Amino acid sequence: MRNVNIRKIIVLVLFYGIILLPLFLWLLWLFTPRKPLSVLIMDKTVLHTQCVEHRGLNWILKNKKYVKPDHKFYVIYKDYYGFFPKDSDNFEVHDLHLYNDSQIEALSRSYDMTYYADQYGIYVGEWGLQTEYTEHTPKIYGGLDWNDYLFLRKMKEKGKLVIAEFNFIHEPTPYAIRRSVEDLFHFRWTGWTGRYFDSLDTITNPELPRWVIRLYREQNNGRWPFKIDGLVFVHENNTICILENKKDMDFPVPIVKTTDYGVNKYNIPASINYPYWFDITFPSDNVNRTLSSYYVYPNARGDSILRHYHIPSVFPAFFEYEGEYKYYYFAGDFVDSDIKQNLVYFKWSDWFQKFAYNPKKLNERVYFNWNYYEPIVKRILSTYYDELEKKR
Repeated sequence: MRNVNIRKIIVLVLFYGIILLPLFLWLLWLFTPRKPLSVLIMDKTVLHTQCVEHRGLNWILKNKKYVKPDHKFYVIYKDYYGFFPKDSDNFEVHDLHLYNDSQIEALSRSYDMTYYADQYGIYVGEWGLQTEYTEHTPKIYGGLDWNDYLFLRKMKEKGKLVIAEFNFIHEPTPYAIRRSVEDLFHFRWTGWTGRYFDSLDTITNPELPRWVIRLYREQNNGRWPFKIDGLVFVHENNTICILENKKDMDFPVPIVKTTDYGVNKYNIPASINYPYWFDITFPSDNVNRTLSSYYVYPNARGDSILRHYHIPSVFPAFFEYEGEYKYYYFAGDFVDSDIKQNLVYFKWSDWFQKFAYNPKKLNERVYFNWNYYEPIVKRILSTYYDELEKKR
């Protein structure tokens, strides 16, 4: 009889524990103090109000209770600079291009930090269809301008936090502006970008850009000999290089490997798959410290293809500078992730979500978000906020 009672107690504790856990986590989040942090988010690639190109950052801001100076939460579709879609025909642009020098100076004083997400922009084809259009069409809007550079320079001069990622300085940013930003933060883009595709079949994979297929065929006598998964590399001069799984590679997805220092500092895994857009960018000197690198695994045939195009098989994924200013660069489209917003109001929900996705699924981006991107940005913001608090 006593064993029966113990089992009943255990069952009841488990039952009510499961029922009450969400309420407990929500209450913990609710009573966590709000933390004022003035963040300028620049995103020039916003096709819909879901704002996927900065969604990952906004999730962190809300879940960790970073708020605007008025103590209100950041609204994902409103509190940023860049392109603002209104309906199928109308849009607004709110960025820095009309600011004068004194306004830029005032802006750099008022903001604690800035995050430059995707600057690729919006193009005629995708805007007309209100969906991703995978052939090249004329630009409506996008790329950095000189006022972006001026703002970034002033933020650096004031020791403010700057975080940037793919596509920071790529097309359609003019070359002179790109070079100026590269010199400002001590890095160089090689001109190469790339991405893993889980199918290179032109019929079955709608995410495979039509312009990649067209350019490759133009450069290879009309041939497209690919069917399974693989890596696509694209140079800014439109050169296409493709490695197909099994035929050219021992493992098809780039693996992000992190140094022991990076693992301990940011509490991230030593290695993790990354299946989305990346760029091949290197620090230009010893100012920036590389913490994570992409590793591509070609076989002998694939290695000869990479060498032909002068593409390295190891290149930085994340580097940082922490001195008189704070600068962090993600060489991938890390913030872009299809994460759900329904758990943002629960304390520690980021920790639980680390285990909700399959790391063996090669094209799983959400797993990468919770296990790599989110811990890094969370640590950067927390450390920086504590430093600001000491100065206030």
